[in-house]
Amino acid sequence: MDSSVFETTAAASEAEGGTTQRGLLRTVWDFTFRMILRYIKNSYKDDPFRTFLEACLIGFIIWYITKQKYNIGNNEIVLSEKEIDELVEEWRPEPLVPELTDFEREMLDKSVLIDGPNGTKVHLASGGSNNKPVLNFTSYNFLGLADSPGLETRAIGTLRKYGVGSCGPPGFYGTLDVHMELEKQVAAFIGHSAAILYSQAFTTTLSVVPCFSKRGDVIVADEGVSFAVQQAVLLSRSKVHWFKHNDMADLERVLGEVNKQLAGRRGKKTLPRKFIITEGLFHNTGDIAPLDAIVDLKRRYKFRIILDESYSFGILGKRGAGLTDHFNIDPHEIDLLIGSLCYGVGASGGFCCADKDLVEHQRLSGLGYCFSASMPGILTVAASDAIQALEASPEKFLAGLRENTTLLRTLLKRIAGLQVDGAPDSPIIHVRLSPDTLVRMKRSGGAWTKTDIDRVLNELSDEALKDGVLLLPAKYVDDHEHILPNSSIRICVSTAHTRKEIEKCAHAVKSAVSRITSKKR
Repeated sequence: MDSSVFETTAAASEAEGGTTQRGLLRTVWDFTFRMILRYIKNSYKDDPFRTFLEACLIGFIIWYITKQKYNIGNNEIVLSEKEIDELVEEWRPEPLVPELTDFEREMLDKSVLIDGPNGTKVHLASGGSNNKPVLNFTSYNFLGLADSPGLETRAIGTLRKYGVGSCGPPGFYGTLDVHMELEKQVAAFIGHSAAILYSQAFTTTLSVVPCFSKRGDVIVADEGVSFAVQQAVLLSRSKVHWFKHNDMADLERVLGEVNKQLAGRRGKKTLPRKFIITEGLFHNTGDIAPLDAIVDLKRRYKFRIILDESYSFGILGKRGAGLTDHFNIDPHEIDLLIGSLCYGVGASGGFCCADKDLVEHQRLSGLGYCFSASMPGILTVAASDAIQALEASPEKFLAGLRENTTLLRTLLKRIAGLQVDGAPDSPIIHVRLSPDTLVRMKRSGGAWTKTDIDRVLNELSDEALKDGVLLLPAKYVDDHEHILPNSSIRICVSTAHTRKEIEKCAHAVKSAVSRITSKKR
């Protein structure tokens, strides 16, 4: 009896609770609906366009949800085994690189390989010149430091202390004490505020230019700059204007036109950055940039200068500090000064000298600095010792280099039928057969093609090798050069060459020219 009463009471309570819950939900729903209705009335009574726009949006959502979906499975094409085999048989993959021409294949097969260390005298793996060492006039070892016995001894000790490489970018765990010391040493040697090291010379320019010149900025560049500078300009995505090689009148004309074009953009909030880019010692011609005139134009037209001293650092100037030393110009006039440690110094890597803020910016935005392993300690110490030796006795290296350069250039200019290009102080000498000589050689008539000239220059270098002198034609990426330089043989002079070796080189060139020009074509 008591049990039945309790069950009836519990059921009544449960029913009452359910009714109360439903009543509460209905109250909440009524309140929410009234609030939404009031919001719609207040919001849309004076804005019919808003009502129309949101109605269209709601209609589009309903249409998009309810429309028929595209089913890719309905369009599946079923191939038979025979059809699959036929397609596989017909498929031909695209080559990873373009196929070589017959001439390129011929030159590749005749490539010269050096067996052993590089220097002024080298042994060839092909066993050329009767397996005797040949004089090397193809190396950028201008100061003769690449095979210096003193630097080699120090490098071995460094190798045992630091190992082969850092195995990491400078921003993580790749920075060594010798890296920071070399940065200070380079900045002090050049006379700039600060310096930053890069592990590769080629990628230094490719990192520095895009780091500061972006899309929408303006670059005015010399037409004769090297391939590395051309690629750096391309990667920057800036607006590029080219001026004729070392032509200051044309540079002034281009700068004036650029400023005139930008004058019409006064209404815009930000003005583009403007850069003049040139090389100190031009790799493709052996010319020297007139830095004094460029600095004057920079001031007058309000541009910044990016100077690539890859081939002039350690070579030009009383101290070997580069183009600013050569023209006695304050290095701070150069906003970004790029240099190499693998040519004149005989080590590896590159650097950029600039104001401290610009250097620190590269540590976060220079792609070659952030994402490449830092320079090995052994090469860092080798570069530091080379700069220290150059600072201690610049005349020991530079006087001999200039004397050898002047002597070889004088002897080469005496050779009939040979055209000698480049600045008098440049250890990079480009030689080619003169136009008159080419006309006389083309006995069968017809115009000379670039392949014809390249083949003749290769024959000339082969003839010189028979006399024990290693010379090579200058190589270019023909399809990617802004302006393809004229074919030539690039001769590199070193302070380590003796007078007798310089005279032997000139005699070998003279004999080769005589034998080549006497052949019927």
